[in-house]
Amino acid sequence: MPRVSRRSVFRAAQWVFAALVIIFASRTLLKQWGLASARLVHVRIDWGRIALASVLIMVTYAILIEAWRQILRAWGGRLTRLEAARIWCLSNLGKYVPGNVWSLTAMGVMSRERGMSAVAATGSSIIMQLLTLAIGLGVVLVTGAKLVGNPVALGILLVVLLALIAAAPRILPAVTRVIGSFTGWTIPEPAIPAKIVWGATLAGGVTWILYGVAFQLFTTGLLGAASGATMSYIAVYTAAYILGFISPIAPAGLGVREVALAAGMTQFGLATKGDAALVAIGARLWLTLLELIPSAGFVLAATLQRRSTSNEG
Repeated sequence: MPRVSRRSVFRAAQWVFAALVIIFASRTLLKQWGLASARLVHVRIDWGRIALASVLIMVTYAILIEAWRQILRAWGGRLTRLEAARIWCLSNLGKYVPGNVWSLTAMGVMSRERGMSAVAATGSSIIMQLLTLAIGLGVVLVTGAKLVGNPVALGILLVVLLALIAAAPRILPAVTRVIGSFTGWTIPEPAIPAKIVWGATLAGGVTWILYGVAFQLFTTGLLGAASGATMSYIAVYTAAYILGFISPIAPAGLGVREVALAAGMTQFGLATKGDAALVAIGARLWLTLLELIPSAGFVLAATLQRRSTSNEG
């Protein structure tokens, strides 16, 4: 009888746990679907607002890709904007596989095919994610301040967070050592200029704001109106996205993000439970489609190029 490795057991456990997370999250949303389905009959989608929201999402992708490319460049890797977009978009689809490591694995493989260090590519991506999450937490604290209810605690958290971001250029070498010790990789300590680190952090902050504005536009386009302030939409979307991202097993935060999004909308008074469930599920479908479109474009372009090359041969 073949011996089952620990890695195989762990991988199977990841899939099982991911399935359980999705099942329980789906049950939570389904409890609200009765209200949402009743509302769905009266939905008149404003495609103009949906299109504008989609453009904003694409702009956030471009900002994040360029910020990652600049960090990678400081680490010694060079990619054109088109190459960086291709690697980022295609590898990003790996997040739909349980485990939250497949995006980085795919990014490393594709970067190596371009003659770059896979470690530099994945390391720069990890740094970009850490900076984006850090500034995202700050965005949530500021835009969702009314729910914190303790201005002193809020002020202390913001000061600590800003201090960490300010010290990030000096902290990053230690972070890479920690990552190396956990993964077993030999990661060269990055000498990334402070202006690149802070620029990437600023880019992350801008993208959270744009995500929130796009989410408000999407809500308006789906429901016909979006009550509440723009800052509330920024807080809800950013918090839900971060919770989904840091969930260790759920692929692409599936289920976790939707539950958090629906709960946040009702807590901020942005929608009823039924409308919130409808928006949460609709937003997942919408954003998944927006991730697939550029990826499909790159795959199609590569396929056509291979066919053209084979015909010439």
